[in-house]
Amino acid sequence: MIDQFASSAAIAVLNRMLTREQWARDKLAPFAGRSARFDAPPFTLTLQVADGGMFAAADQGEPAVTIGVALSSLPLAMLDPQAAMKDVRLSGDAEFAQALAFVLQNLRPEPEEELSRFIGDAAAQRLVGLMRASASQWKQIADNMLDSTAHYVVKENPMVVGSDDLEAFTQDVNRLRDAVARAETRIDRLVSI
Repeated sequence: MIDQFASSAAIAVLNRMLTREQWARDKLAPFAGRSARFDAPPFTLTLQVADGGMFAAADQGEPAVTIGVALSSLPLAMLDPQAAMKDVRLSGDAEFAQALAFVLQNLRPEPEEELSRFIGDAAAQRLVGLMRASASQWKQIADNMLDSTAHYVVKENPMVVGSDDLEAFTQDVNRLRDAVARAETRIDRLVSI
């Protein structure tokens, strides 16, 4: 039931974006009748390309393309479609998958326009601006935490060897191995005299 609701909502939003973009409808039109399933566990979204390059609810048959998307990238997809397409697994009809990916990456969502229908233009502008700022701040916080944790684990309380230290150790081992080989050669020469 949740999947059906999500599919219906996604179809409605995508079709509103497709209405504004003739090039996208033209790109999808040759694939009319084919369906695509988006897997973002625990959710599954299934769409079918209808005549004219718009989306419709999919039949129960096997989809032509299955696209696995990381659930964590979906919130950013509303603000940046490229973000959702970075960590994707594809299987099925390659030509259809390529056309679908191109359209989804290049469609420009306008969340302000979508929200303005419900809460008005000014409130929509402020809300989307707040969401963008919040997403940017959370990303910065996550990056800072990752850097701090990596620094702690490698430098302050060494539980893991850093790449620079590992490289230096490897060079030391190689120099020692070469020195031992030279010493063995000298010893062999002295013994044979």
